[in-house]
Amino acid sequence: MGNVRQVSRWPEETPRVMEVKYKRLSAGAVIAGLVCGPQARADVIAFGFGGAGVSGSGLLTFVPDTVIGDPGGAYTITNISGTFSDSNSNLSIANVAITGLVPINPVSPPLGAPIPVSLSYLSVVNPPPMDSAISYDNLFYPDGSPITCPGYPLAGGFLDVYGALFTLSNNDVVDLWSNGEIPGMVPLSYGAGVVNESSMVIDYQPTGVSMGVPEPGSLWLLGAGLLGVLGWRKRPALSLAIPGGRIAGTP
Repeated sequence: MGNVRQVSRWPEETPRVMEVKYKRLSAGAVIAGLVCGPQARADVIAFGFGGAGVSGSGLLTFVPDTVIGDPGGAYTITNISGTFSDSNSNLSIANVAITGLVPINPVSPPLGAPIPVSLSYLSVVNPPPMDSAISYDNLFYPDGSPITCPGYPLAGGFLDVYGALFTLSNNDVVDLWSNGEIPGMVPLSYGAGVVNESSMVIDYQPTGVSMGVPEPGSLWLLGAGLLGVLGWRKRPALSLAIPGGRIAGTP
């Protein structure tokens, strides 16, 4: 891709694999049955994630992605709420409120397919080795993310390898991403990192986090103007995971 350099957003060059079992919401359950007329609708889904000392749960709001150049099947996350905890490194972050998203600020010019046009960077003063910034795109994939990085063969998960960046009430921000999978070989895991208000990375967990939807009876799927709870279903998840980090750009 020309002279675009490779940047691993929360990178580790040594592949890490952790098997994660999770429940995956079908795209049909997310999308079908929501009637909002000709206007773009906002759908809301419950989520939860945990592992490697971090956890969180809440509600995620998303709309059809209209950015030309983003992957097919992507939805734009417009809001997120809930709570987040991190017991690593004596951080003592316990049930801190999730207050919203960090808005995207797309890289210009775009880096080219399959990298999403929504790809954005957050500058930090102490990025992990071989990294210069945190990358994110705030995209959601009800039926699993595609390959979004040239030369990186893993795909899958509700987020892609760039992930979503959200804010906390203590002024920290949290980056949550999917590492993808290779079916039958590499199972899915997610990663998470925490950046404080001084732009310092204070926790980085490149793998070992799982993300899914609640058990039946706890899953609420909402639509704009919807008066009740819509139908849902679950199906076995794909096994997915990552070799260490996410790629923000490739050579």
